Amino acid sequence: MNMGEIRPDEAADPAGFVDLLRRLKDRSGLTYRQLEQRAATAGDVLARSTAADVLRRSTLPRPEVLAAFVRACGAEDQLEAWLRARDRLASGAYAALEATSATPPPSTGVASDEVDPPARPSAAARRGRFAGATPTLLVVSILLAALGVAWFWWPENEQRAPAEGVGAATSPGGSSSALPSGGRSQIRPARAPQLCITEGRDRTGRYPSEVAVQRPCAEATPPDTYLQPVTDGLYFIKWDHPVHGPGCLTVRREDPGRYLVEPWPHCRTDFWPQLFRFEPTGSVPAAYRIRPADSDLCLGIRDPDTEVPAEAAAEPCTGGTDQVFLVDSLPGG
Repeated sequence: MNMGEIRPDEAADPAGFVDLLRRLKDRSGLTYRQLEQRAATAGDVLARSTAADVLRRSTLPRPEVLAAFVRACGAEDQLEAWLRARDRLASGAYAALEATSATPPPSTGVASDEVDPPARPSAAARRGRFAGATPTLLVVSILLAALGVAWFWWPENEQRAPAEGVGAATSPGGSSSALPSGGRSQIRPARAPQLCITEGRDRTGRYPSEVAVQRPCAEATPPDTYLQPVTDGLYFIKWDHPVHGPGCLTVRREDPGRYLVEPWPHCRTDFWPQLFRFEPTGSVPAAYRIRPADSDLCLGIRDPDTEVPAEAAAEPCTGGTDQVFLVDSLPGG
């Protein structure tokens, strides 16, 4: 295929890269169904919903999704150029992130609501691979893995989670037996149990990346939601998306979007904005208040709390039903 003026190496950012992919599809003249069929013929997996999702966003698709998409559009001879451009954008953003990690870490003796962690990396950095990791970090990672230590790399100028034993989720009687079992799950607001927590956008438009919102449960996947027990009653809330892969929900601590909840691809067992404790309310089975570790906050639904797609956000605990969630285990966990 002659791509003409479609040059992936000219993309300056992920949004521009995705715009070029849209132009590539338009030039192919193929529908999403036809792209799916052509990918299957070539031995690739590219669901039409995945292809549409790639072009709907402004973030870099995973390399294997990009490769299937480019081949399906008939541009296989330019595949290496597309992959190189994607890697350049991902690694460039990652390098910019790494430069910010020289800031000394804040004191852990200050209350969590008084000190904000550094700004979240760009969308390309969050979706990119570990292209900027130094050899020293890689060696340390291998050694820790060999020792059986659960360790996830993230810039060291982040606030730390509380020591083990702090913030454990327990039932009103002090027992942890009512905690979620983990695995594939759905989280539903108690005030609107027909809705599920899934990805969406900030209704104000001030924060452009994906955040947690409530939608009808039938429209809540992808991504799939998983609860992963970490330690002493604390959990990761993980999303697994067919385009962007897995990520841990993280409380955002800076503007725009302060206290919204968003997926980060790097999960750390010592980073409290990614750790949550589930406190049984005792009102009905599997009803919980979900609290970011080492804070006085609770997850709730922003007003109006029964609207679609109202955002989930960390906010002062009120004891209200807008801060109660139903957690259901699903098959396939």
